[in-house]
Amino acid sequence: MSKLPVIHIQNFEGPLDLLLHLIRSQSIDIYDIPIVAITDQYMRALRDMQDHQLDVAGDYFVMAATLMKMKAKLLLPTPETVTEEPEEESLEEMQAHLVAQLVEYQRFKAASHWFKGQETTRQQYYTRPEMAVPATVRLGQLPAGIQVSALRSALTGLVNRQRQAEKPLQLISTDRYTVKAQIKKIRGRLKTAQVSVSFGQFFGQTPTREEVVTTFLALLEMTKQHEITLEQPDRVMPIKVKMRNADGEK
Repeated sequence: MSKLPVIHIQNFEGPLDLLLHLIRSQSIDIYDIPIVAITDQYMRALRDMQDHQLDVAGDYFVMAATLMKMKAKLLLPTPETVTEEPEEESLEEMQAHLVAQLVEYQRFKAASHWFKGQETTRQQYYTRPEMAVPATVRLGQLPAGIQVSALRSALTGLVNRQRQAEKPLQLISTDRYTVKAQIKKIRGRLKTAQVSVSFGQFFGQTPTREEVVTTFLALLEMTKQHEITLEQPDRVMPIKVKMRNADGEK
């Protein structure tokens, strides 16, 4: 006779939860449940729950009746007399139905634990609420007539031009372009020109992708720092880049 497990009284979520706890505590294969032993353990657990004055719902007793019926079918001989009563569910069918219930419950329980873990992880993040911009901060604004879509179109055109001339194979090398170096190059170009320079003139005929992205970031950074201004007299005209004066005027 197998030794009955020690049941730690707790608030189970239902009869399937209690039954699954008993199966796991005995390391029993869920597809090969010893009906007699698990029924005895289940009934003992119900008695312990009642002795501790825990509220035992009717579902627990429905499961107990099912297990007792399966135990009776297993231990009692099958009557040979033929009756006209409707054919009852066989022991094998009852076992298969119980296993299916346990497998489905186990799947939902695992999903519940996963969602609980996701909730716990998300609670460790803090989303800072929106804050008003301090009055002392000067916000960079695009001049009238310049739209973000225009900058996006200009960048897309350069990328397409680079893509057409790109070689299928190229050697891997260290970074040839940096934002700091491109800012210096743009600054020197504008000071030498003394006039506004077309956006596309900062790039060669067949610029590399690295050059396009780095130069574009350099222009955005200089605009943010109010060092240059962007102009576009007409939507069909190219974007012009011009240095600002020391006092911030164009």
